[in-house]
Amino acid sequence: MPPWPPVIANHPQIAVAIAALFVAALSLLILSFRRDAMWRLAGRIGLFIALTAVLVSQGIEPYLPSGEPAPGATGQTGVYLLEILWWVALARSLVGIVDAFVIFERRPHESRLFQQLIAGLIYLGVLLAIVGNVFNVPVGALFATSGAVAIIAGLALQSTLADVFSGIAINLGRSYRIGDWIIIDGGIEGKIVEANWQAVHFLTASHDLAIIPNSVLAKAKLINVSYPDEAHVVTTAVRLEPTIPPSHFVDIALEVLASCNVILHDPAPNVAIKSLSASAIELELRYRIPNRSVVDDARNEVLDRVFRHAAAAGLKFAPAQGDVLPPAAGAEATQPMRTPERIIKNLPLFSSLGNEHMTLLAEKMKRTEYAAGEAVIERGAVSQTLAILQSGALALYHEVNGREHELVRLAPGDYFGEGGLLLGEPQHGTIRALTHAVVYEIKADDLAPVLRERLTLSQELGQALARRRAMQAADEAAGSGRAEHSAKRLADRIRELFQLDLSSSR
Repeated sequence: MPPWPPVIANHPQIAVAIAALFVAALSLLILSFRRDAMWRLAGRIGLFIALTAVLVSQGIEPYLPSGEPAPGATGQTGVYLLEILWWVALARSLVGIVDAFVIFERRPHESRLFQQLIAGLIYLGVLLAIVGNVFNVPVGALFATSGAVAIIAGLALQSTLADVFSGIAINLGRSYRIGDWIIIDGGIEGKIVEANWQAVHFLTASHDLAIIPNSVLAKAKLINVSYPDEAHVVTTAVRLEPTIPPSHFVDIALEVLASCNVILHDPAPNVAIKSLSASAIELELRYRIPNRSVVDDARNEVLDRVFRHAAAAGLKFAPAQGDVLPPAAGAEATQPMRTPERIIKNLPLFSSLGNEHMTLLAEKMKRTEYAAGEAVIERGAVSQTLAILQSGALALYHEVNGREHELVRLAPGDYFGEGGLLLGEPQHGTIRALTHAVVYEIKADDLAPVLRERLTLSQELGQALARRRAMQAADEAAGSGRAEHSAKRLADRIRELFQLDLSSSR
C-alpha cells in the first residue's frame, strides 16, 4: 500500500477531518434530493451522531474548552475545523427539530417568525460556543468589551428592534393570519399578504400594497373582519315617503333582501326602522356577505332591488336631511298608469316598443298571485307564457345529481318562461315563491305580432335564454364559454318558429 502523505501521517486528525468532511458532503448531496422534512431531519441528526462518534474516538471533545494545541500548526487547524464542523452540525440538528415541530403543528404562517427567532438564537449560541470552546476566548470579557458597541448599535437600531419585538408580540397574540382582512383605526384596510420581522403587507381594495411597520401596528386598534369567519355584516339605509303603515315598509324591505343573490340568507337578514316623521321613514337593512371583497357588489345589488320593489309598490324616495329640492313644476293633470302598463314601460326588454304596442301587450297581460313556498313553474312543465315578476321574490332551483339547490333569485322586473314560450322546451328547473309574489303573464299568441315587427326582441330573448342556460351549464361544471354562440342560435330558432322576416329589419 502506498504511504500516506507526510502531513496526514504525522497528524492523524487531518485524516479524520477529511473523512468527516467527505461524509458531510455525501450526506448533504443525498438529502438534497429529498423534499420531506423528516428525512432531512433524520439526515442531520445521523450526521451529527456519526461526527460525534468519530471525534470522541480520536480523543477530541468539542463541547469542552480546548486543551494544549496539537503538534504543528497544520494539526491544530485540523482540530479547529473538526470542532467547528461539530458545532455547526449540532446547530443544524436543533434547527431541524424546530422545523419538524412547526410542521407537526401545521401553522407555518403563524410560526414563521418564531421559527426564525429560535434559529437565530441557536446560531448565536453556537457562535459563542465556538469562540469560547474552540478558540479559548473568554466570552465574558468579550461581552464586557463589546458593551459600548452594543449600546451604540441598540440606539442606531431602535426603530428596527421595536418593529422586531412588536412583530413577536403580535404573533404571540395571534391577532391575525395571512389572508385575513384587517381594518386599522387610521382608515387603512386590506388583506394581509405577508408578515415579516419588520412590517405587515396589506393588499387594499384598490389593489395597492400598504406596508405598515410592526411597531405602528402594535399600537393601533385592529378589526379583524375575517375572524371567527369571513362573513361580514353590512348595513344599508333607505329613506322613503311614509305613505303606507311602517309594518308594510318592513315587509317590502324583507322582500328586497329575499330577492338578492350576493348576500347570505342564513342567518336571515333583518330590517329595523330607524326613524319616522311626517316627511320620511328611514329603514336600516342589515345583511351578511360571504367576505369583504364583495361588499360593493352586495350593496349595489341591494340598492337595485330597493329601487325595483319601491317602483313595484308605487313608493317614492324621501330626500335626505338637509337636501334642498327644486320647486315642483306646474301641476300637470296626469292619468295614473295602470300596473300592467307600468310593468311594460319599466321593463328594458320592451323599451324599444311604441306606445301602441305597449298598450296592446298591457291589455293582454294576466295577473296571478302566489303564496310563499308555492311553485310557480314545476320542473319539466312547458310554459306557454312569458311571465314577469311584478312584486315579491322568486327563486329558481336546479337539480344536479338528484339534489335540488338554489341557482338564482328573481326580483321585480325579472322575467322567465321564455324557453317554453319561444322554443316549446320543458322547464329545466323549478321556480318557487320565496315571499308573496304577483306575476303577470303574456301568451305566445299575443307576443307573436310584436316579435314580427320588432325583431330585436327575439335577439334579447335569445340572449336571456342563453344566459339562463349558461348558468345551468356552469352549475353542472360544463362551462359557460358557449353563451354567445348559444344566444345567436336561439335567436335564429325563435325567428324560425315565429316565421320572422329578417329582411324587414333592414
